[in-house]
Amino acid sequence: MDSSYIIGIDFGSDSVRALLVDAAGGEELAVAEFRYPRWGEGKYCDAASSRFRQHPLDYLEGLEHVLKEVVSRCPAPEKVKAIGVDTTSSTPCLVDRYGVPLSMRPEFADDPDAMFILWKDHTAAAESAMITDAAHGGDTDYTKYCGGYYSAECYWSKIMHVLRNSPYLNGEAWTALELCDWIPAALTGCRDVREIKVSRCAAGSKMMWAEEWGGFPPENFFSSLDKSLGAIVSNLPQSVSANTFPAGRLCGEWAEKTGLCGDTVVCTGCIDAHAGAIGAGIAYRTMVLNLGTSACHMAVMPAGSLAAGPVEGIFGQVDGSILPDMIGLEAGLSAFGDIFAWLKRLLGWPLEVFGKMSDNEAVREFCADALDRMLQLLGESAGRIRAGYDAPVATDHFNGRRSPDPRPGLKAAFAGLSLADSAPEFYYALSEAAAFATRAVIDHLVRSGVQVGNMVAVGGIAAKSPFIMQMLADVTGKPIKVSGSSQPCALGAAVNAAVASGIYASVADAQRGMCPPCRMEYRPDVTLETVLSDRYRRYLSLGSFMDRFYL
Repeated sequence: MDSSYIIGIDFGSDSVRALLVDAAGGEELAVAEFRYPRWGEGKYCDAASSRFRQHPLDYLEGLEHVLKEVVSRCPAPEKVKAIGVDTTSSTPCLVDRYGVPLSMRPEFADDPDAMFILWKDHTAAAESAMITDAAHGGDTDYTKYCGGYYSAECYWSKIMHVLRNSPYLNGEAWTALELCDWIPAALTGCRDVREIKVSRCAAGSKMMWAEEWGGFPPENFFSSLDKSLGAIVSNLPQSVSANTFPAGRLCGEWAEKTGLCGDTVVCTGCIDAHAGAIGAGIAYRTMVLNLGTSACHMAVMPAGSLAAGPVEGIFGQVDGSILPDMIGLEAGLSAFGDIFAWLKRLLGWPLEVFGKMSDNEAVREFCADALDRMLQLLGESAGRIRAGYDAPVATDHFNGRRSPDPRPGLKAAFAGLSLADSAPEFYYALSEAAAFATRAVIDHLVRSGVQVGNMVAVGGIAAKSPFIMQMLADVTGKPIKVSGSSQPCALGAAVNAAVASGIYASVADAQRGMCPPCRMEYRPDVTLETVLSDRYRRYLSLGSFMDRFYL
């Protein structure tokens, strides 16, 4: 195969990354990253009310920056055949009939409700409950393929919430687009919402789209909840496209900005976790754990293989998502890396305050350096702790529980504390809680008939925290490999684009040609099985207590 280049673009929670790949052998030639400036300043967010919004300019500025950087390092930019895109999801935004986010207008430039609503925004808990109740009250349960529950993290809950919260946006909103659909539309210059290619992954996993009922739930279902939702669904593109389908070709504006050719194929968008699974080599009986600010656990099953029907209490299961011709299943945790970021903010608060107050540059640098090293030191110290029956136990529900049995309003807890406990023991308990939550997801999937053999981890924690990875192996009792790619999500997007452009005939062929082997493996310590099983029962018991406490 002659050298052809593919660019994969991964829009994460804090930054966007681009990866330039040689399609012939998968060599990763260049990586670029851009951290969202408005998000970094905390604009438009309010953690106390679980509101997390992102301005589209963060995305557009980042997209231009990373594309220019990797193209500048490409040996032959004219040989870049395709661009693949993945994004956080569900991350929707109200748009006009031309697909322009309302926050791009001067009058709405600082209105959080006119911006993209990040996946972890939980302001729509009340709307989530209304949609779930309505779906269960009719002849068709539209939550059938999202675990019997429609989450506050998902598209319709969020759009219903902002339209109810900001009635003045009703008359301006034509519909709402997921970020993974909007970015390819921007790159291809699509100016007609009805012509935008909608991701099958996002539509099925987050928007209640299903072939069984002919697409999205009908307009009258949404109008019965809120009359404004009827127009939103009627103005959405009604067909959906697989990850490997071309969304179009790079438009003149973006070709001129980036130095790429106008015939560069732009692939239909994909959910970031799903792209990471593809980049890590997901296949039947190979589960992928995407461990970032949250955690996504993904598996695929042959069509028709779940004899008992859809799995209850998980986020999504969609024919043809993740991999074509397979059922893609997505479960996960609403907080993973965010748990440790919380601990860092908690323990580092004095350093942060002192650093801001001091006029001494050396003091400010010391405080900043100590904050940067804090989690590393805690992890190293926690790694020397041996699991004990009487050590503190924690739950992981700092941002609610995603699966199994979703509860967005659930809170985290610690139990069994004493005056002898230290900061590393807090870190240990939180790491253990995240691992126990992962075991609960896996146990639930296996009981429901999902085949889980090999396990591969991707994401920042998989790459940077041997302690947490070993904890996951010990708690689940399964070996866990770590992906060999530096950017598995962007690589997965590139794999999809390589198929969309015709370089490879299938995702499996592209994975074999482009995905590197796993770089390391964590094996469980069988001597810990008894004590960890006992502590797992305590974790479940504490979680049940908190369930009752927040009823």
